[in-house]
Amino acid sequence: MKPNLKAEKDRIRRALDLARAQRPAYKELLPLLEALFELQIHAKETLNLPSKELSSEWVKTRWENGFPLLNRWEFPVDFDAADRIFWGIREHIPPANPQLRKGWEILSRAFEKAPSEKPSVWGSFLQHENEPWQMWVDMEESELAPVLFLARSCLRPSIESVEADLVSRFPVPRDWFKGYCPVCGSLPSLLYLIGQGERWATCSWCGAEWVLHRLQCCYCDNRAHESLGYLYIEDEPGYRVQYCRLCKFYFKTVDLRERDDNRYFPLEDWTTLHLDLLAQEAGWRQAPSPSPTVYPQP
Repeated sequence: MKPNLKAEKDRIRRALDLARAQRPAYKELLPLLEALFELQIHAKETLNLPSKELSSEWVKTRWENGFPLLNRWEFPVDFDAADRIFWGIREHIPPANPQLRKGWEILSRAFEKAPSEKPSVWGSFLQHENEPWQMWVDMEESELAPVLFLARSCLRPSIESVEADLVSRFPVPRDWFKGYCPVCGSLPSLLYLIGQGERWATCSWCGAEWVLHRLQCCYCDNRAHESLGYLYIEDEPGYRVQYCRLCKFYFKTVDLRERDDNRYFPLEDWTTLHLDLLAQEAGWRQAPSPSPTVYPQP
C-alpha cells in the first residue's frame, strides 16, 4: 500500500473505533460506512487517471479572479474503479435500509440495460443540475438521495485523487477566504476550528481544505455578526451549528483545538446527523453542495 494511503487507512480505522465508543446511536450505520471507506481506499491504490495539465500562470489567474481550478464535471474519473466500489458495496447494504437497497438495484439495472453507455451514466453524476442521469436511471422507482449517495461515493476516490494531485502541485493560497472550494467551487461539508480559533472548511465534493474568515456564511458570504448565530448541544461542546439569518442555511462545525484524536471528516459528517436534525427542526436549511456563486441556478 502506498504510504499516504496507509496513513489514510489508519486514520479511518481510528476514527471508526472512536465513533463506536462515542456514538452508539450510529452503530447500525458504521458497518456500511466502514465497508465503503475500505472499498474507496482499495480503489485509490489502482486508479488510472490522467494528470490535469495546468500551468502555474493559469492557476494564479484563476485564483486571483476568484475562480476554482475545475468545474465538477471536468474531474477525470476511473470508471472501472467506480464499478468495483459499486458492485463491492452491495453485500454491505443492510436489509433495514430498503431505500438504499432500492437505489442500488435501480443503478444496477441502468448499467445492465446499457453496458456500452456505462461511462456516460457515471459521468452524468458529475453534473450538478438538470439531472442528466434520468436518461438512463428510472428515478420514479426511488428517492433521489440514495442514488446520488451511491453514485457519488463510487466516484469519490477519483475526485479526491485529482484534488490531492492538484493541491500538491498548486498549494491553496492562504488568502483565498471564499466560502466555496478553490479546487472545484463547491460548498463545505463541514467546518472545523484549530489553533487559536482558525476556521477551516472541508469541501463536500473533492475534500479540499481552505481557511475562512472567523465570521462568514459560506453560502451567501454574510459576515455581519448580528445575523450569524450558533446552535449546540450542551453535552457536546466540540460540535455546533452555525446558521445565517439572511440566507437561512447552516453549516456544522467541529472544534479540534483541544483534541488529540484523529478525525476523518467524511465519517464526522455522517455521525453528526443529529446536528442536522437539530438545525432543521429550528427552521434552518441544509446548504446544497454546489456554490451558487460558481454554479448559479437558472
